[in-house]
Amino acid sequence: MKLLPLFIFWCLWFFNFSTRTSFSPLLPLIEDSLHLSHGAAGGLFTSYGMGYALALLLIGRFVSFFGYKRTVVFGYVGLGLVLLCFQWAESYFSLHLLFFLLALSAGTYIPSILSILTETYDSRHWGKAIGIHDSAASLAIFSMPILVTIGLHFFPWRRLLLFLGFACLILPFFFWRVSREPRQDLSKERVRYMDIFRRRTTWIMSLFWMVSAAANLGVYSILPLYLIKERGMDFALANTLFGISRVCGLFVAILTGFLTDRYGYRRMIKWSIVTTGLSTVGLALSSSLPAILTSLILQATLSLAFFPVGLAAVSKLTPLSERSLAIGVIAAIGGGFGS
Repeated sequence: MKLLPLFIFWCLWFFNFSTRTSFSPLLPLIEDSLHLSHGAAGGLFTSYGMGYALALLLIGRFVSFFGYKRTVVFGYVGLGLVLLCFQWAESYFSLHLLFFLLALSAGTYIPSILSILTETYDSRHWGKAIGIHDSAASLAIFSMPILVTIGLHFFPWRRLLLFLGFACLILPFFFWRVSREPRQDLSKERVRYMDIFRRRTTWIMSLFWMVSAAANLGVYSILPLYLIKERGMDFALANTLFGISRVCGLFVAILTGFLTDRYGYRRMIKWSIVTTGLSTVGLALSSSLPAILTSLILQATLSLAFFPVGLAAVSKLTPLSERSLAIGVIAAIGGGFGS
């Protein structure tokens, strides 16, 4: 396996996912600065979810014509510019608009990079490559609450987004040099949305994705606000503990990728869904603070297992000409309703 392209892809996914995860620990500050209610603050993620789902649906259809590499680059330029615009966002409406545009840019990545990854590496290594790549999301989930807490000692929250924006503008230069454009499909017949929607596997994978997204990002988005506002936990302590609870997810993503190549995606999907469900039920039933923290660590770790195996499964089940559209539809349905 070639490591340099995988490292660049990993960095891209880390910063892409960080544009989402950085806002969860910042949400209490955004709420206070604009004098928002809990519901209004959490509603910003609704705009994000709508933008992300729309991007997945549209990009999956047109990426093969526009170019996979070009789509990734344009998406990251968009991310960088939107993050810069947060410096001047002063109204609730402007935040909703920026969250929507941020998600619209972020959503261009997965449908594009999945085809690039599977073109770069042999199919027998897809599980490992996708698992290692997806560990970037796990690290973003783990590290951003801690990095935000540290960064807020030196900079206001808007300035932190500025640094993230600069990173998104720089990375595409390295990506362009190491990535390979997937081969063009010579078939004259275009893949249609109805072709994807008619397939039973699309709806099964969408359901699995929705459940996993709800257990992972759905819980992640609102839990810091709950711990701080409802449980009375200190801001720094809540975000530090919240970040630490995510540390094991980094290893789960990589391990799941290797196990997928070894045991197959069917068996690994069953394992990931069952363990995610049980751990989420355990978190819901926890009442004391020690029980919440213990169950949070288990739930945060196990709820990440589905995504690398899900991406590997979609890659195995679809030809290159349909892969971007299929993952776009599945992730849009699952992520839109789940997170």
